[in-house]
Amino acid sequence: MKTIGIMGGMGPMATVDLMRKIILGTEAATDQEHIPMLVDNNTQVPDRTKAIQGKGENPVPELQKSAKRLEALGADFIIIACNTAHYFLPEVEPVLGIPVMSIIDVTAEAAAARGCRTVGLLATSGTVGTGLYQKKLVEKGLKCITPIFISFQNNANGSAY
Repeated sequence: MKTIGIMGGMGPMATVDLMRKIILGTEAATDQEHIPMLVDNNTQVPDRTKAIQGKGENPVPELQKSAKRLEALGADFIIIACNTAHYFLPEVEPVLGIPVMSIIDVTAEAAAARGCRTVGLLATSGTVGTGLYQKKLVEKGLKCITPIFISFQNNANGSAY
């Protein structure tokens, strides 16, 4: 049985949710029948959206560190719960000897296999802004609908929401 390596911590609850879905989706009568998982819950990966926008630190060194740790611990392949982190895969994959399974590729393939013609993408502004899903969905012959992001300034403390 292959061991899944999970690059996590982006956010931590997304990592837990991914593990939960894997466990619940596995037909297993005993603990030993479950899929082995290694998790690197690296909460120090800089904000991916800010980096894409040129307003933040490059997350690639931390992403590479997580991926290499998982490989060294015996992962057969890697998955990432954070959609936006997939933007940086072209800089992470070359340092590895194991594959990274793309949530974007899997999603597009599943939508096409189910006969979908239009897909609604609900994601962070960083993920939507990369165009990664849109491009992959169009390659599969699917139309992609995305939300319009509007930022409102909160006058009380200056934060946007």
